[in-house]
Amino acid sequence: MTAISPITSISQGHLNIWEICRRKYQYSFLEELSLPEADLQSKKNLLLGSNFHLLMQQKELGLDVAVLASSDPKLQSWLLAFEHQPPAMITGDRLCEHRRTLEMPIKMSLHHSQNSDYGQGYFVLTAIYDFLILGDRQAQILDWKTHQVEIAAEKLKTNWQTRLYLYLLATTTSYTPEQLSMTYWFANTAESVIIPYSQEEYMSTEIKLKQILAEINQAIDYPKLPLHSSDCNYCEFRDRCDRGNLLTSPIPSNIADIPEITI
Repeated sequence: MTAISPITSISQGHLNIWEICRRKYQYSFLEELSLPEADLQSKKNLLLGSNFHLLMQQKELGLDVAVLASSDPKLQSWLLAFEHQPPAMITGDRLCEHRRTLEMPIKMSLHHSQNSDYGQGYFVLTAIYDFLILGDRQAQILDWKTHQVEIAAEKLKTNWQTRLYLYLLATTTSYTPEQLSMTYWFANTAESVIIPYSQEEYMSTEIKLKQILAEINQAIDYPKLPLHSSDCNYCEFRDRCDRGNLLTSPIPSNIADIPEITI
């Protein structure tokens, strides 16, 4: 099969943005437009989030994290919160910053006809797990969140990070969907949100994935959202769509802002 160009690797970020706004997808991934400079506080928050992920990785590897933790009071408090109130974890093989991929076949559209391999192509679904535990009868995905406030369980469940991560794990291992779960741990409150999984959710995710990938493959136009759409209010590209002035204030915390390794 032939990889579909120009985007082969599809992450949760691609899927979330596609469902929100096709024009933002075009700006972000097809044109790869650079974003406006974030304000100093947003930059600091992103750096802290990245450093906490690094700290947790080094801690699991048995490395000394004292210097990194002491570099900022927030990192120190988050580490202490984890040590005093960690999420419930199963026993098994433990993997940090684990990448998992899956080739998803799809029929080629006419405007991809230059890739002539019997009309077939594929996208590569990609995820990087903060922490993954593979046990005898269960597997658990853990994700560290440094948001100022917790995210509601229903919002986490319907976000493509949860849906894609669980789907990929179920498809690439011998675990049944019911043997899988995803735990979000919020560093500021030391609270956990556990998302279980099921065969029904697995099947519905697969159907939706195939639908979105077909749409991405066949897309020629990338329309803007309707005027006065609430999704435009805090979009970094709103000035390009004549939806307001260049966004200079911080974007409210949401799951799409999670600092992660770029895929």
